[in-house]
Formats: sequence, C-alpha cells, structure tokens
Amino acid sequence: LSYRWLLNEFPVFIALDKRRFVSQTNGNLYIANVEASDKGNYSCFVSSPSITKSVFSKFIPLIPQSDRAKVYPADIKVKFQDTYALLGQNVTLECFALGK
Repeated sequence: LSYRWLLNEFPVFIALDKRRFVSQTNGNLYIANVEASDKGNYSCFVSSPSITKSVFSKFIPLIPQSDRAKVYPADIKVKFQDTYALLGQNVTLECFALGK
C-alpha cells in the first residue's frame, strides 16, 4: 500500500517537508509545530499498485488553536512490536516523540 494525504480537494496533495511526514507503515500524517496555514480538511489517499485500486478517507478537519497557554506533556511511546526481517532485505523502523 502507498499512503498520501490531500488538503481540501483532489489533487492538492500535502508536500512532505521537515514539518510533515506520512508513515508508510500505518498511513498516519504527522505534523510537527502546527501553523495557521495547516488549517483545512484532510483526506488520506491509499493506493495499491498490485491491484490497481485507490480509496479516499472521509475528510478530517484540522483547526489550529492559537491558545499558547496550553502546554501538553510529551507523548513518548515505549511499547514497540517485535520486528522481523529477512537477511539481505530492507527494514524501516519509525519512532515518534510528540510534545513540547
């Protein structure tokens, strides 16, 4: 499967950069340091080259809050699944720490 996210309408796909990352493991969109320009309706676009089929998720609204007084603790996940890989093959490991 291949995951991409679009903003507000097709075909405006999210450009990946230092702030935005799409996990090809689970399809999640991660945005570091949300900005006012991130406001909008997001939809996940999933495609499978092997069966030549694609689907869109429902739109998910994102409304950045300007209240800087709220500080959230870091969200550190330390429970990881066992990962197996065949010798000579590539493996991708992802780790995310969220918060300020």
